Amino acid sequence: LALASKIKATIAENVGPWITCTIGFAANRQLAKIACKAGKRDGGRYGDGLTIWRPEDLPAALLAVTMENIPGVGGNMAKRLYRAGIFTTEQLYNVQAKHMRKLWGNVTGERLWYALHGYDVQAPASNRGMFGHGRVLPPESRTIGGAREISRLLLIKAARRLRREKFYAGGLWLWLSIRDGSWMGKRHLPVVNDDQAILSALSELWDQVRKVHPRGLTIFRVGVTLYDLSPSHERQLDLLLNDDCQRRRWESASKAVDNLNTRYAGTVVSLGQWQPPAGGHVGGKISYTRIPSAEDFW
Repeated sequence: LALASKIKATIAENVGPWITCTIGFAANRQLAKIACKAGKRDGGRYGDGLTIWRPEDLPAALLAVTMENIPGVGGNMAKRLYRAGIFTTEQLYNVQAKHMRKLWGNVTGERLWYALHGYDVQAPASNRGMFGHGRVLPPESRTIGGAREISRLLLIKAARRLRREKFYAGGLWLWLSIRDGSWMGKRHLPVVNDDQAILSALSELWDQVRKVHPRGLTIFRVGVTLYDLSPSHERQLDLLLNDDCQRRRWESASKAVDNLNTRYAGTVVSLGQWQPPAGGHVGGKISYTRIPSAEDFW
């Protein structure tokens, strides 16, 4: 209760009374999510509630939740369960662990079984595969020049995240949503994480766009991705390129820029002009897979 009160008080202090939260406590993360959803106010909207599922409350409290409201049971999965003769949470709860694995077609189903039965199952840590950002372009930026500038800002944000998490990238991918479909291109990188090398590769990709579309085109969305990642302690230099001394200078410059921006909690220095488009917060949007950090809003 003390933790819940602290969370609610922190939101009220930093955001105000306009946003409240419903909190769920249970034996594991999965059950806590279900408890939180079960604690919504009447009408299906989140309010300012608190739900605690103690061991003695289960499985009764869980069985009162409809199967379709269990995280992990999406629309397609629900149809698969219906075909297997499973229509309720109670029926799902009484299925054997190995049968749950068979229904899901992988170990996720078995992990869900153990979670629903109160075990604290930890999924293995996933390996970071890429850093990227995308943005729908405002009308005034839907030219090659406008999209190019926004992609540069997005890529600088991605490169900052790359360095914060101590990775190097071996490739850059540029994706455009255009009137007649999409365009995509990629460039090999010599395992780098500094702004100069990464932005140079982006410039080459945009030169390619201009060659393919010399008369211009309308671009609705732009995305940039740094991929083929290597942790900093596993980095291997390109022996044929032989630019290690120059690369280290650019890496030191990027690190100095990062330190200045961190010190002043904002983008006070950048490689090139820093002028976010209408709406601001380049790279700071909340996605389904990642909650941005404070640095993403600089």
